[in-house]
Amino acid sequence: MPAVDGFSPMSTHPTFSFDDPVQRRVYEYVEQNGAVSQSELARAIRIDSSESHSKPARSGVYRKQVRPSTDQLQEAVDELKTAGYLLETNGRLRVGVTAPEAKHELEDGIARIRPARESDRDELVDAMREVATEGQYVVAENVAERLERESALVRANEDQSRVFFVAEFDPDDESAAGSAEGGSRRAGELVGWLHLDAPELPSLRHTAEVTVGVRPDARREGIGSSLLEYGLEWARDAGYQKITQSLPATNERAIDFLEENGWRREGEREGQYCLEGSFVDEVLLATWLE
Repeated sequence: MPAVDGFSPMSTHPTFSFDDPVQRRVYEYVEQNGAVSQSELARAIRIDSSESHSKPARSGVYRKQVRPSTDQLQEAVDELKTAGYLLETNGRLRVGVTAPEAKHELEDGIARIRPARESDRDELVDAMREVATEGQYVVAENVAERLERESALVRANEDQSRVFFVAEFDPDDESAAGSAEGGSRRAGELVGWLHLDAPELPSLRHTAEVTVGVRPDARREGIGSSLLEYGLEWARDAGYQKITQSLPATNERAIDFLEENGWRREGEREGQYCLEGSFVDEVLLATWLE
């Protein structure tokens, strides 16, 4: 994959920057709910009024929750979009993770590598579960379960940052015709993903954990390497310095893949996994970003 310039990374702790209460509440609502319309925001957003109200004895005072005005809400949304915290697509707002699309050439088309969108959720979970059925991608299975429980694909708050990139299949004309007749891969199919997850503890803010997965019928075409290069470039521009991944020792293919891409083993944890009734060691790998 050619080098990709122009990344605009998501902030790793964005809510620290919000002095305006309407901006803070708008961002928090979108971040928690994934993709929302402005009409939904107008119904949901409340802020403390400037008027204080008395509480019963020994309870002090409280501030009534009120809706911001239409102008206040629009101004907050516009400011968040201008600053890059939010993006609007098809009338719905989402957390602003941007990066230019990259293309990876395949024999029957190209894989378009880009940030994942909320509309990718179902197929992304399906791809993770397909790979996880092989029993060697424990983290992928756990992430898929989390995505099914939570409302938002991308998270960027005071506790965590989480972002996904996907590889989307775009067939050439001949392959597209074959797909229409029942071929194996269809246009728009997600053939791989990269997931980057980072804690917001100050002592760990320079690190992030990554997982990469490619559907079985799309392997050995370089998609995983291109996803990894793309994700690490984004992480570098976002300010991360060390990227880690943990894998069962039985997943020799993935371990070899990372080591071939310059990752180093940092240690093992004995019997960390129980897979199909057998205890399996966990291999810890890492790479430092220049």
